[in-house]
Amino acid sequence: MLAGMHELGRLAGYFAAHQIRNIRNLSDGETLFPMLGYEHADHGRGATCFVGEIGRDVLTANEHGAQRAVFVVDGYVTLDAGKFDALIIEAVEYGPGEASLTIAVPYRPPASPGGFAVHRPKFFQLTGVDRAGLGEAFLAGVDSHHQAAAVWHTHLDDSV
Repeated sequence: MLAGMHELGRLAGYFAAHQIRNIRNLSDGETLFPMLGYEHADHGRGATCFVGEIGRDVLTANEHGAQRAVFVVDGYVTLDAGKFDALIIEAVEYGPGEASLTIAVPYRPPASPGGFAVHRPKFFQLTGVDRAGLGEAFLAGVDSHHQAAAVWHTHLDDSV
């Protein structure tokens, strides 16, 4: 089951990186659409963007018959250091031993003073998930999205 959790972490990192790249490329005032990313047992992947938050229903329903999936939406997270813009990622491993977690990736928007920055992921609401190795798996997923990983690492700010 630990291998499945690492796969879930990698999937979350891949789609988080994808959306971070999209945020970096948005013009001021543009909207980042929620995205459902999923992976089948054969590691084939797919993604769907949504207007609104209907994707959460699709995540629950698993209409694609996926082994794991992530729903990525733009939002906010409150941490000890304050309130931040953040990608909120709901991740689910389906099937026997179903597991889930929520990940927040705080960021500073491109139009803000100081410019665009990406902060370290924060892991919340772990159900059936071992935290050991999860951060490394997530970052391996970021690195597997080559174009987006370049944006991520160029703008990484470990201060938060």
